[in-house]
This record gives sequence, C-alpha cells and structure tokens, in this order.
Amino acid sequence: MIRSSLILSAIVLINLIGMFYGYYYYYEQLSASPASLWLFIPDCPLYVMLFTIALLLTLFGFEYKLLSYIAAVGMMKYGVWTLTALLLFSDYFFSRYLWLLSSILFILHIGMFSEGPLLIPKKLGRAHLAAGLFWFLANDYFDYFYRYLNVWGEYVLGTHPILPSADRIPVMMVLTFALSILMSLLAYWLSSMNISWPARRELDDAREYFQKIRKRSRGSRRRSR
Repeated sequence: MIRSSLILSAIVLINLIGMFYGYYYYYEQLSASPASLWLFIPDCPLYVMLFTIALLLTLFGFEYKLLSYIAAVGMMKYGVWTLTALLLFSDYFFSRYLWLLSSILFILHIGMFSEGPLLIPKKLGRAHLAAGLFWFLANDYFDYFYRYLNVWGEYVLGTHPILPSADRIPVMMVLTFALSILMSLLAYWLSSMNISWPARRELDDAREYFQKIRKRSRGSRRRSR
C-alpha cells in the first residue's frame, strides 16, 4: 500500500506542476480570447487537470466512466499531438535558445500519453464512445474552423495553440482530427481488454484500500447511532 501511495502521489504531484505550467504557457492566448472560448484553448493542462480529478475520484470510489474516458483520451491525444508539433516545428522548438525546454517538454508529454491508459474504465459502452467522439471533434472544430473576435477587435481563426509557422498548420489539423478518432477508438478497445498497464495495479490496490476505510467509517457511524 505504501508503494502504491507513493507512485500515485508522484503522478498527482507531477500532474499538478505540469498543469500550472501549462496554464501559464497559455496565459497570453487566454487573456486575448473571449472567456466563452477558454474551455477550448488550453488543451494539455485542461486534460491533465481532468485526469487528476478523475484519478482522485476513482481512488476514493467515485468513478465516473465518461469523465475518466474523456480524460484518458485527452491525455493520449494531446500527448501525441504535442510530440508531433515539437518535431514538425523542430527548427523553432529545438533552436539554440529553446532546445533544453523543448527536450524537457518532449519527455513530459511522453509521460502524459503513457498516463492515459491508466484511467480507462472497464467495459465502456457505445454511448461513452459516441459522447467522447462528439466532444473531441467539437473541440477540433473550434480549434481550426471557428472564427472569433479577440479582445483587440481582430478576427482569429481557430482556438488551437499558437504555432511558429502557418504553412504547417494544415498538417496539424489533419493530425488532430485523426487523433480524436484513433485515440477514442483505442481507449474504447482497451476498456474491453485485460491489459496490465503500468501502475494500474497500484491504482486498484489504493482504490480497494480507500474503499475499505470508507466501509469501516460507515460501519462505525451506524454503530454509534
């Protein structure tokens, strides 16, 4: 149980640090955009936040399958998306002044992708798949096709992260839509497979431990009445 707690605590701590840095990274884009679009702008930190919330809820016996599913798919999708963006725009991200930060981000987003399957619920239904696909494809629409006015009165096309060069954005657009479909289907398929993903056992052990504590506390409350 101590080992499980340490592993899960490390995951939560790393995610919180990454989440806060991610929102800081998106600060200028968020401040220049209408508040009604904020949900569609900070992709990575949003799903790291949702994943952490879903993980803690699951640990304490309050698993919400749709939340866990969307969080898991988001971690996998945007982990791969960021890795691809770093490589596709490597002339910028791995330039003389950014290579160290970009190398750290590259490693962290490998971890982000790897965390996703940890939270995939067992035996998802088609309704979960349909809801997940709708959510991610709607996000993709806002990222690349929605035109809006920013706070300076300028028209902006899409809520996708600011990228160094416009000529490669169509490649990222195709990748984004493809990842929405592929990762949603992959997570749906994995939910029906008995695959022992790293740290999954620790999650199950910790969940069983906390559920036993909850049952004991409920029993003591009943007896005290």
